[in-house]
Amino acid sequence: MKYFKNTCIILSLISLLNLKAQEKNKDYAAAIKTFVKNFPINTELSVLVIDGDNSKFIGVKKLKDTVDVIDNNERIFEIGSITKVFTNILLSNSIQKGESSLNETLQSNFNFKIHRGDSITLRHLANHSSGLPALPSNIYNQLEKTPDNPYQHYTEHDLVTYLKKDIQYDYKTGTQSSYSNLGMGLLGYILTKKENKTYEELLKAVIFNPLSMNYSSVNSIHKEKLVKGLNENGSVASNWDFTDAMVGAGGIKSTTKDMEKFIRRSFSNDPLYSLPLQETYRKNKVAKIGLGWQIIDNKDKRFYWHNGGTGGYRSCLVLNKESEKAVLVLSNISAFHTKSSSLDNLCFSLFKKLMK
Repeated sequence: MKYFKNTCIILSLISLLNLKAQEKNKDYAAAIKTFVKNFPINTELSVLVIDGDNSKFIGVKKLKDTVDVIDNNERIFEIGSITKVFTNILLSNSIQKGESSLNETLQSNFNFKIHRGDSITLRHLANHSSGLPALPSNIYNQLEKTPDNPYQHYTEHDLVTYLKKDIQYDYKTGTQSSYSNLGMGLLGYILTKKENKTYEELLKAVIFNPLSMNYSSVNSIHKEKLVKGLNENGSVASNWDFTDAMVGAGGIKSTTKDMEKFIRRSFSNDPLYSLPLQETYRKNKVAKIGLGWQIIDNKDKRFYWHNGGTGGYRSCLVLNKESEKAVLVLSNISAFHTKSSSLDNLCFSLFKKLMK
């Protein structure tokens, strides 16, 4: 009789927990559907919520008069600057193999003189404290000619030409941290030269193939699964193409299903994924930077996050390693849409709900 009573109590608790989980999932879906209403027709979000062993995929798409829940966890989006986290996993891999060091200099990777190249290390490139500007000065003419696909014609030759010139730095190396696509693109480029492989080949060897991230790539070979990006006016946007000169700053396309595997490995104590999570630069008591990862310390909890944006897509990822909780939002909202930054707010609000 006592066994029967205990079993009933356990089943009641399980039922209650399942009910609460269903209510929370409905809350997530409602918040996402409300968010999408402010954006153009055909706006699509693919959301992943990880809570320990449980993963919830929520997809929504805005049609003419409705916002429908859809299954899109294997649909492909550009993830933009979340790519920078992957670039630093590649750096970690090079360090694990003894082929790179955080303290090695930019200059040591080139056979020509780079202005202040001896003072910049791979650590500075990885945590945005190099002093390099956001973009190389010789890219702007190309940006004006092809604004819908701004990086497609910026080649390795262009990058080397820029490095050979008298670079104008924004600040003294190591004195502050200021976001630099140039610095992260340069880091990715250095890693490809060390391995004599393309960035795509490195990603496949180190991350995509080991994690079975079968629909993730730079070149998006599964075009039938690619969600069409939208520009700021809601028209179909051009996808962004990269050469190896800048691809490490923002060139990856992926799915929430694939990204779940990447996030779960980031929860582990695998040195390959743990090294980039270590703090390497402190902006203030709350905001820090690892290698690629942005870090937030809130009371006794540490959160890792990164967002991304391209001409047709916007993304955001935030996680807490200790509790193994994470929220990822992929979308076809343009980074140039006037309300695109609100996607970060959605991601963090869902994460706050998850952490309660």
